[in-house]
Order: sequence, then structure tokens, then C-alpha cells
Amino acid sequence: MFSYRFRDLCKTPPFAQFRRQTQILSLEILNVFLHLKFSPSLNLNKIEHFSKVSFIVLPFVIIVLSYSVNAWSQVSAPEVQAVTAWGESAVTNNPALDKQLAITHARRTALEQVVGSYVTSSTLVRNFQVVEDRIYSKATGFINSYKILQENRGETQRTQIEALVSLAPVAEILRASGLLRKWRVGILMAPEQLDSTLRFYSKSRIIEIAGGIESEIGKKMIEAGFKTVDPRHLEKLRKEFNTVPSTSFKGIDLLITGTISLDARSSAGPMRQATCQIHCKALRVDTGEIVYQDIVGNTFDGVNLLVSRDIAFKYAGTLGNGMLSDGTPDLRAFGISDSAALQKAIHLSSVMASDIMVSQITRIPAAASSRIALEIHGLEFSQLMELEDYLKTVEGVANVSIEEFADGIQNMEIEYDGDAIILARSLSQSDACKNMGLKVKNITKNKIILKSN
Repeated sequence: MFSYRFRDLCKTPPFAQFRRQTQILSLEILNVFLHLKFSPSLNLNKIEHFSKVSFIVLPFVIIVLSYSVNAWSQVSAPEVQAVTAWGESAVTNNPALDKQLAITHARRTALEQVVGSYVTSSTLVRNFQVVEDRIYSKATGFINSYKILQENRGETQRTQIEALVSLAPVAEILRASGLLRKWRVGILMAPEQLDSTLRFYSKSRIIEIAGGIESEIGKKMIEAGFKTVDPRHLEKLRKEFNTVPSTSFKGIDLLITGTISLDARSSAGPMRQATCQIHCKALRVDTGEIVYQDIVGNTFDGVNLLVSRDIAFKYAGTLGNGMLSDGTPDLRAFGISDSAALQKAIHLSSVMASDIMVSQITRIPAAASSRIALEIHGLEFSQLMELEDYLKTVEGVANVSIEEFADGIQNMEIEYDGDAIILARSLSQSDACKNMGLKVKNITKNKIILKSN
């Protein structure tokens, strides 16, 4: 199984990275879109219920593709991360104690590196006591093992270790504390094997099932503290697939896609048995990186699990099945009819996929930053270009995006390590804004309005 790891993208030229990542993202999205839009056995444009399905079709699909995507393989966020760190302690007459104190310091430093990959420095400063009490003070509990790489004893005792840090509990504490990045998630599901699936359901019912799985995943995302894309925005993207401007795709951080495979057959007794398998993918829109890819669902034999045993144990009881003779959690779905068995299988797969996606997204390393909208009145276009160049130099600004310029009003989106109040204060005190006569007129949580004299 392949694992999602921290990658040094600097080893590849930036344009080559962008081209490759764009091609991967394009093919993944286009694959799902073609399932929905062009299948001869399911002409979805003519189904009134189709409006219930959320679509995210990024503008990248218009790019000419010259590479193929690798065959399906499992991709997931890592469970542990190997971190190298130094620790120090004062030198006393007790070398053994000095060494142990240096190791303790090194373990904390390793944990700080991991936390720093999830949370920005300004967020850590503002919430230091929370992180100290819940994570740093319990560093030993988050480190599975460590080995000493080198040590030297001089004016201080210095020890370098390689520690294996367990990511899931660290990320979960940060999420529960509200410190993780509030990912904005779009969800797109499509039925697979349409001809065989139509044996069980009507076309409109199949679309409702896909929409129901989207809703279940979206509900879990919101409960976990993440954000989901407004369905009205997704509907607009679907309707304007061929003409929608690229700026309409702002506000999507992660895209969850998936195809749904359904099947049913007779069991050993009078009952019917069904399976629902969701081929899930999670992609970062900004990089095109596939951060999760796997199949979630159940099987007919019940022995071959498509999910971890922990997830299987959690949900086997909801089916009333218990365990198989070999101790495997029984995820088989039975019913008096195909429809009844499929209903159980679909619900089972959707809740398992929801849990897994939340867990995976929680472990994606991304320092939390704010996206702040700037609405600027009264500047000439040349001045706006100067302002854009200045904003890129402001400490804490990670990215500046130009939204639109119309009727003397410029809209920008700033990715900023801080909140709108801090950014507004910085702008109001800057020479650049003063020279342009810009003054802050209004501030909300996610928006700043600037007007020229």
C-alpha cells in the first residue's frame, strides 16, 4: 500500500509540477464527470432529480492532457511520521540524568515539529496553553518509539534522536481544539456499472442514492469542524460547466470524489445479500495531490475486509451480524429483498466512508490560515497592481488571488496567517496604503473594505 507522505516538490521544476498535478486532477474529475454526464445508459441531463447531485468540475479539464494516470492504488495519510530532533540539557555530576533530560527535550522538539506542520505559528502563539496542556506536556504518549542517532557532552549535554510520532491522536486533539485548518470540502459522487445497477433501482433513485452519500459525508465534515461548499454554488458550476469562469472555483480546498458500485444476489438461505462499494478519492485542489484513495464498503464473503478492523468492529453491530467464526467483524448486508439488502449496504458504506474521510482529512498536514476577502474602492488599475505586489510582501500573507475588477471595485482574496483585524491593522499602518490614500472602512470576520480618499 502506498502512503501519502510529505514530499519535497522543489526537486521538480515548478512548471513541470503544475502540469503533472493539473493532469492528475483533471483526469480524476473528468472520470467522474463522464460517468454522470455522458453515459448512454443514464442520460442524467433529462432527469429532474439530477439537480440534487452536487457537481464540482474544475476548469482544469479544458487543459490538453498528455500523460496517463496510474492504475488504482491505495493512498492514505500516514499513521506515523519519523522526525529527527536535537535535545539539550545542562551538564551536572549525573551524566545519566543529563542524557535522559536531553532525550526528553528532543522528544518534545520532535512533537513541536509535527504540530507545526498542522498549525501556523501565530495560531500556536495565541493558543499556546491549550497545546501545552493537551499535547506537549504529554509528549511521551504520542511518540511510539525513538532511537538515539548521536550525542555529545561538552558545556551542555546534546542528544539527537529519530522519533516515530503517532499523527492521528495529535491531529485529533488539534481538530477538537479548533486549531486545524478549516478545509472547504466539495463532494461529488457518481454511480458505477450503470447497466447492472438499473436492475435494482430506477435512474432517478440511483441519483438520489449518490446524493444521499454526498449528504452523509458532508454532515460528518461539518460535525468535525470542516466546511462544505454551498450546494447552490455547486449547482451553478454544474449548469455552467462550459462557460463558468475560473474565478467561480474559488473557495474549494479539497475535492472528494467517488464512484458507487452496487450489487445483490441470493444468500444461502431465503434472504438476499447486497454490497455497496465506494471508490473514494480526496484531492487537494491547489496542488492536484491525491491525499486519499481507497475502496470503502462490504463484500459478499465477509472475510475480505475493505476497511480497517477498527472501522469494521465499530459498524458491524449496526447490522446485527456480530462476528464471523474466525473473529472477523461481519459486514455482510442481508434483507428480505434486493432493495432491503441494498439499503443496509448503502447506509453502511456511506457512514464508514464518512468516518474514514474525516480521519484522513484531519491528518493532512497544512498549517491553518485564514482566507480574507478584500474589497477595494477608488483605485486605478495600475495602483491595484502596485497594491497586489505590496500585499505579497506582507508578513503572514501566503497567497494573493485577483477575483474581479468592475465599476472601480477590485476584489481580492488573501490567504493570511492571522485574522482580518490583524491584517486590517497592518494595512492601515503601511506606507503603501497611505500613499494611495486607502483607508479601512469596514471589517468583518472574513472581509475588509478599503476605500481611497
